[in-house]
Amino acid sequence: MTARPASPVAFLAGVPGFLGEVAGEVAATFGRRRTRLVGLTANLVLALAYVGWSHWHPNRPDAFAAAHLGVLVVVWIMADVVNTNQLGADGEEVVGRLARGHGVARILASKNLALAAVIVPIAVGVTVGAQLLARHAPDLGRASLADVGAVFCWLGIGSVLSVLLPYRPLPWRARLRARRTWLRWALCLAMPWIIVLGLEPALDLADHLHGAAGRAGTLLLGLVCWALGLAGAARLARRRNRVLRYELHA
Repeated sequence: MTARPASPVAFLAGVPGFLGEVAGEVAATFGRRRTRLVGLTANLVLALAYVGWSHWHPNRPDAFAAAHLGVLVVVWIMADVVNTNQLGADGEEVVGRLARGHGVARILASKNLALAAVIVPIAVGVTVGAQLLARHAPDLGRASLADVGAVFCWLGIGSVLSVLLPYRPLPWRARLRARRTWLRWALCLAMPWIIVLGLEPALDLADHLHGAAGRAGTLLLGLVCWALGLAGAARLARRRNRVLRYELHA
């Protein structure tokens, strides 16, 4: 017998609980997970240094390329295990939630939105700063929507990798002793940057989509990518359920 889809009433009844989970994730980010904020801050500094070096021309401020600066910063700060290891960082807690019947898509969605609450303001802030520096700046509304779209696109990618390549963070000395984990750990760290190499065609696609779908085209593309990522992560989790639970402990 196939399961019946949840009714609209049941869906709406579950919204307050889900919002509470998101609020809890945000509180944890600024509380017991402050090391994640340190990682995001370090990546932000590196991103701003790279973007400033590659786009700012002191002798020709009129040539300052302000388009997609927020997107570039998003790519840098989210190509990191903060995004691509959202389950492994809280492995014990996630296994407990799975045992209580919570789906992976719901768990990841709450973690995704908590990350977005931190990263979206950063990306939009970079775009606003670029507007102030550039003499020929792109449309602020379009650029800001592209920033939000880029964040959610990366969250979709991060959700899939969080299920496909989770690992439990360890102190350096413990990691060095656990030699059997080195290969998978290195792969987890490198995979986001491998994916970055394929993002340039996606940015071109976003530009074309803007022309076809208007100012919100890049945002729509990002939200579609996010939805597909959550769906793909849920399917992967069902197929590798036992392996996933093991890896969340390993």
